[in-house]
Amino acid sequence: MARALRTDFDGALHHVTCRGNEKRAIFYDDHDRITFLSFLGEAVKRFGWSVTAYVLMTNHFHLVVQTPNAGLSRGMHWLNTKYVCWFNRRHRRSGHLYQGRFKAFLVERESYLLEVLRYVVLNPVRAGMAKHPADYRWSSYRATAGLETPFDWLDLDSALGSFAPVQEIARSYYIEFIEQRLGSTENLWDHLKHGMFLGGEQWIREMRKIVEAKPRSTDHPKLQRSVGRPQMPAIVAAVAKTAGLTAADIRESRGGILRKIAAWIGWYEGWLTLRTIAAGLRLRSESHVSALIRGADRELGSNSLALSTLDRTIAIIRS
Repeated sequence: MARALRTDFDGALHHVTCRGNEKRAIFYDDHDRITFLSFLGEAVKRFGWSVTAYVLMTNHFHLVVQTPNAGLSRGMHWLNTKYVCWFNRRHRRSGHLYQGRFKAFLVERESYLLEVLRYVVLNPVRAGMAKHPADYRWSSYRATAGLETPFDWLDLDSALGSFAPVQEIARSYYIEFIEQRLGSTENLWDHLKHGMFLGGEQWIREMRKIVEAKPRSTDHPKLQRSVGRPQMPAIVAAVAKTAGLTAADIRESRGGILRKIAAWIGWYEGWLTLRTIAAGLRLRSESHVSALIRGADRELGSNSLALSTLDRTIAIIRS
């Protein structure tokens, strides 16, 4: 089977959606939604995203995300892992929460950004959950329309900038624009091209050149390799301290949960390359590190002891 094209590159604009496994709920109550939004805000700051719109439904969510520096895949993986671990622990469940990997569609700013913004916040109306987007608490509409204080991570300037240079005037145009499609049955996805693009033909040709030429990278973007992030010696030492072992014990654990946790922290907290993590764990293969991180994802979603170990280790690192 051909590998899907990678759409994660500097400056890309994405419409992201993720659904519950077997169409089941991923939000049971308001506490779940509040917590997810707090994790989303942390992801925005951690990975340098610009989020211009969002909506949380019962069994899925939609985001409009621009990545000034490529980081969508790692950011979404971090966000979903973080939420699944928390959700499973809170609701005393285990196993998959999401229906596979998130989906991301590339959006041409000039022709489809506004349509996508409108589509996202009208989801509750189309689903019969509200008569007007202002009646639904769990989307970006109310903040963008000036009906409530926005989260500090919501990029209102990008959301409203296409309507007018003055925010108050832009809001009135935004509200009018959204209301133009109330009751409409038009489907945005009828305009999707090649299963991944929302835009004009010339733009699509340019995007295809970018994504088809993009190599699979094992490195984080340079901007993310920041001063102050934990390095592998400190990470291995913290894992060892948490477990009451030595650093040598962690490096020689032959793929055990402690080595998986060290690799996971190196990738998501340290923003280190697979090569650097491999060196820190005395491994020869970057693919081995990838397997450790995937194994940690599985363990953290179902193993409360592993999750507790992770939490205590990160607390040591951040202290």
